[in-house]
Amino acid sequence: MQDYLNVTVKEYLKELSARKIVPGGGSAAALTAALGAGLNLMVIDYSMKSGEEAFSGLKKEQEGSMNRLTGLIDEDCKVFGSLMQALSEKQDAQEKYIASAKVPLEVCRECKKSLEVTIILRKRSNKNLASDVECAVHILKAAFNAARINVEVNLQHIKDEGFLKSTGEELNELNSDIESMIGE
Repeated sequence: MQDYLNVTVKEYLKELSARKIVPGGGSAAALTAALGAGLNLMVIDYSMKSGEEAFSGLKKEQEGSMNRLTGLIDEDCKVFGSLMQALSEKQDAQEKYIASAKVPLEVCRECKKSLEVTIILRKRSNKNLASDVECAVHILKAAFNAARINVEVNLQHIKDEGFLKSTGEELNELNSDIESMIGE
């Protein structure tokens, strides 16, 4: 499998637009979320005053989210590729569907964490960067929605009622929290 973290953006987009199984929507959602987290980090860096603990904590938290999200770019390709292989070999794919739902679900969680940072930045960051903050809001919301769609598609094939119920409830809660946070 390709290591998309070590290719140029141009090469990733070429791969994404090709008639290939991966990368696809889940990987693109993770990349999009990482872009939103990256914008948050830029705003934090410009807004920090030396020794200000609040921004230092936000920076550390956002770096963690961005690192997790960038890892999920390739992780989504891995689990989805494995699912497609199992289906092509006519194997039982229940565990593969669950794995393919868990990765974009993690993207959804990270989007919420990053949006929590973005909302703080709306109030406390350098006001000259307000457009960057609002871009981060919309990028992270779009990434959340894209990841959510990928979770929901996989849920349609999963028979584990407990997983379906808990995942559906978590998705609804995350969506509600995000809408409340950003004022929609």
